[in-house]
Parts: sequence; structure tokens; C-alpha cells
Amino acid sequence: MALAGTALDRATGTRQSPGAQAPPAPALRAPDVAITSAATIDVGVIRPDGLDDGEEYLLRLFVNDELVHERRLPGAAEFEVARVALSEGANAITAALASAGHQGPRSEAISVVRDSVVPVIRVSSPARGTVVYTATAALRGKTEAGAAMTVVDLDTGTELETTVQPDGHFTTELALEIGANRLLLRTEDAAGNGASARISIERGESLAHLGLTLSAKELPRSELPFLLEMVATVRDELGQPADGAQVTFSLSPPNAATMTYVTESVAGLASWPSLELSGGTEAVGTWLVTVLAVLPSGTELREDESFSVR
Repeated sequence: MALAGTALDRATGTRQSPGAQAPPAPALRAPDVAITSAATIDVGVIRPDGLDDGEEYLLRLFVNDELVHERRLPGAAEFEVARVALSEGANAITAALASAGHQGPRSEAISVVRDSVVPVIRVSSPARGTVVYTATAALRGKTEAGAAMTVVDLDTGTELETTVQPDGHFTTELALEIGANRLLLRTEDAAGNGASARISIERGESLAHLGLTLSAKELPRSELPFLLEMVATVRDELGQPADGAQVTFSLSPPNAATMTYVTESVAGLASWPSLELSGGTEAVGTWLVTVLAVLPSGTELREDESFSVR
């Protein structure tokens, strides 16, 4: 129950006499950083004008509406309150003066975010333990959203160009040497939290091969029409017959538009069977056959052959 002749300030719990004049609010200086990994921050305070020189004032600091600090107000026009504790996440800091049990209004809030969580580096490609057989590869992964990311080639000391998306996904194009390619990955978020990781990407010597066989190399015009067969032999990086490689045949006549045929390899073989070549003067000349094979790993192989009609 409140005492006679007093009122209870619900925000501060102090008793205030009727008619008492509350002191004005101090001002807080904007912090040097809006986000920090530190557990505390020094808060700059500006003493308000119009205070009674004969009155004693208390300075109260609040973080997220919780009273965290109380001290006698210094006489200096500006001063700092050191090591004000921060909570993880957003912190709204306000200040007020109190005199003879009367607390004045709160200051305008200053905002500081505390982030002490170390960002994580996750590499998604190339997958750990896999061997890369191409001279180039894309390093892909993810770190904390908004964090900076650097990738350094430890063998040359070169920092590689890295693209980082706002959500933390990053990509670095790599030029790989045969053997181990050592990389240092570093990330740092806006609060200054940092992390690093060392990885090694192994490039193996590829035994991938694409061969192309045509059922004819030279054709007299008198033998047209002719059923031409094209067979591609596809081997993977280990030199084994490749299943499931996408194979695209292209046939470019000397005097007509290019024709294509797409299939997949089975047990290392793919073919464009029994393509009929028609007769006529437009058939005379050199025909170009191109085959492009894309292995399941993404490796691309190409081979060209030609035949002539005379």
C-alpha cells in the first residue's frame, strides 16, 4: 500500500511526493559500433542542463528495461560508464536521473547487438574425400549470412576471388594441379567473430577417353544412299567403360543444316545407328561428325571425325 502523500512509480519502484519536479533526462552518445562480440560496452553519458547545483542526483542505466547500473551523477558535462553488461542479441540502453526519490524520464535509447557466436564454414562441393579429375573446379559452401569470406591457396599464397551471397553461400573458382591442392578458408561476421578451416582437394590424373568410329571414311557418290553408323567409346576417369554418360552426336553435311542425336552410354558404348545418307550433288564433299560426352561426374569429352563423299 502506498504511503499517504506519496505515489508509486511503477516503472522504477520509487516513491514520489506529489508536486515534486522530476529531473530531466540525460543523453547517451551513439556507440562506436552497432554490433559487437564483447560482453560489455562503455556508455557515454551527457549531463543535462538545468540541474540544481545543490541537489544530489543518481544516474540509472537500463538495458532492455532492466536496471543494470546506478551511481552518483558526476559533475562533468560528459563522462563514460564503463563495462555495461550486454545480453546476447539486441540491447536497448536508456538512462534516467533520480533525485530525492523522484526519477525523471528515460533518455532516447541507443541500440547495440551482441553476437558472440562464431560463424561456421561448411563446404558442400567438392565433397570431402572425393578425387577431382578436371583442371578446374568450383568450391562451394556456406557460412553465416552477412559474413565476409576469403579463400587462400596455401601453395602459392594467393587469395582467390570468392563470391559470397547475402545468405552466406559462397563460390570460388579453382585451378587445380595434379595432387593435393591446399586451401585456407576464413570467415568473419559483422561482430568480429572469426573462424578458419584448412582443406585439401585432390586432383587425380584422369584416364577418361572418348573414341569415335565411323562405318565409312570415303564414299563414292554411286554408293548412295548409304547407312552410316557412328559409334562412340566412352571411358571414365578411372579408365573404365562409362555407363550413363550423355552422348550427343552432330553430323554436319557439306551443303545442309547440322543434324543431332542424343543418347546415353551403356557399358562404355553409344551409337547413332543406321543413319541414311541420301544421294544427290549436295552430298558431295566433306562431312563433319562431332561427338560430345558428359560423364556422370560432369567431365566433358569431345572428339571429331570426318568422311567424304566423292
